[in-house]
Amino acid sequence: MGREMLFERRAYTLRPGARETFWGLQRKWNTPVSFRPMLEHNIGYFATVAGPAERIVHLYRWDSYDQAKRNLAAITTPERMEYFVTARKLLLRQETAFLEAAPHAELSPIWGSGRDWRPGTPVFPNLDDPATLAVTETVLDFVPGGVAVYWEGYRKLDDATVEVTRQNLIGTFLVTTGPLHRVIQYRWFPNWQQAEKHRQKLEESPSWSQFVETYRPHVHECHVAQLSPSPVPWMRPLFAAIDWSPK
Repeated sequence: MGREMLFERRAYTLRPGARETFWGLQRKWNTPVSFRPMLEHNIGYFATVAGPAERIVHLYRWDSYDQAKRNLAAITTPERMEYFVTARKLLLRQETAFLEAAPHAELSPIWGSGRDWRPGTPVFPNLDDPATLAVTETVLDFVPGGVAVYWEGYRKLDDATVEVTRQNLIGTFLVTTGPLHRVIQYRWFPNWQQAEKHRQKLEESPSWSQFVETYRPHVHECHVAQLSPSPVPWMRPLFAAIDWSPK
């Protein structure tokens, strides 16, 4: 039997103009040595480039809620109080939600069907500059009962369309603690032109169009944010290896 998987999404809304200061604090205080209890479970840090302004999103994969609490406590030390005091002055809002992976393996290619990726070996390696990649965050908010319609509709897609949906997919998640009946999906692309081409390719599929028309009446809100991976190398482990050695 595999381990339990619990995912966490954190979102920090920064004060206008504070993004570079925030990344500077990460470089100084949250290094692979000092921040390892968190980085060993971190999927990635991302900055919004189009969508909610001045937002940093970071994702984690835990074995349990207790593990998440223990590892957070491990880096909350008196020695790091300067970091916490300084960082909090940059923030207007903090949000946390816990998630589970989608029930369809095709929608969870990194963590589904016995797969359980952890930071170490990048999932998408050999990229020239991970900081320039295009990442999309798609959020679908359903009325109660609507998520079941979405999962069932996906099951009926034809094989060719399913293959397109798998392209450049990081993962699809259901919020379990936080705003309920919410599905969040992440994809990455070499650039925004490729992201647009992928969207158009899906729209050209009759099977996809039928799927959308099936679940659309059960959606009360949908939005897409455009993100970029963190400029801090060890905070983008999907795309680059982390050097854990002390400097």
